[in-house]
Amino acid sequence: MNTQNLMYVLWIGVALVALIAVVKLTTKTRFELKTMVIVSFMSLMSMIIAAYLSIMIPLFGFPSLRFGFSQLPIMMTGALFGPFWGLIAGVLEDLLELASGTIVSPYIGFTLNKALLGIIPGMVFLLAQKKPKWIKPLIIASVGILYTASILFVLNTDSVTAAQMIYVLDWPVKLSLIGLTLASIPLTWLLYRSLKRIRLDQAQFLPWLLSVILIEILINVLLTPIWINQLSGLPIELQILIRSVKASFSIVLNTFLAYFIHQSLKRLGSISNPQKRMG
Repeated sequence: MNTQNLMYVLWIGVALVALIAVVKLTTKTRFELKTMVIVSFMSLMSMIIAAYLSIMIPLFGFPSLRFGFSQLPIMMTGALFGPFWGLIAGVLEDLLELASGTIVSPYIGFTLNKALLGIIPGMVFLLAQKKPKWIKPLIIASVGILYTASILFVLNTDSVTAAQMIYVLDWPVKLSLIGLTLASIPLTWLLYRSLKRIRLDQAQFLPWLLSVILIEILINVLLTPIWINQLSGLPIELQILIRSVKASFSIVLNTFLAYFIHQSLKRLGSISNPQKRMG
């Protein structure tokens, strides 16, 4: 590991420790046996989905793009039990992947990603309880940032270099990428309007939507390309182009899946909103 990469790892480690300290000090956490068992089960479920029910697509010889739903149990843990337990679930899942051989060697950047997967929904659902009127404006702002930045990035990128090959982005390619990126907006709106007619629980759906959008922006579009670039040298620009398109459809799938799973658990009586007890 060269000096630059070592500095990245050290800074990421500091950030992870700081996250743990901030979350622990700013949120109320109850240590109950039932909670710890459920959090452990969620971490194990996430690891199993990642190992056996996900597809990893290599980009130029390096596994870079995962399609699957292994993040949902970690996100669900944060939403149900708060950001601290979401953080613990994410870090534990990373350790389980390492122990099982699913990942060959640890990389603290991906550990930070897993921690954020649990923290972000936990923070959003706490915000939804205390400041519910903030959720819609934050969704609008996040959507605007994601799609505006994606479109501007595509328009300002004329070529990318990978594996000693130059890929030119002419106008047909740029318009295709922009079209794919924007295609999920009407789909999301139509699904939302349809569900709203059949008693959509907005108090649960909107926090999930905001959580997934923030995760896509921060983790999948911004942080993951940096970590993969550090490990394999795969250009960040190329990854952002591909991940921006993937993010558009991941937001739709993950939001609706998380919402329906959450609602199903409530109907089964498996949960009783532990975050409210902690607030």
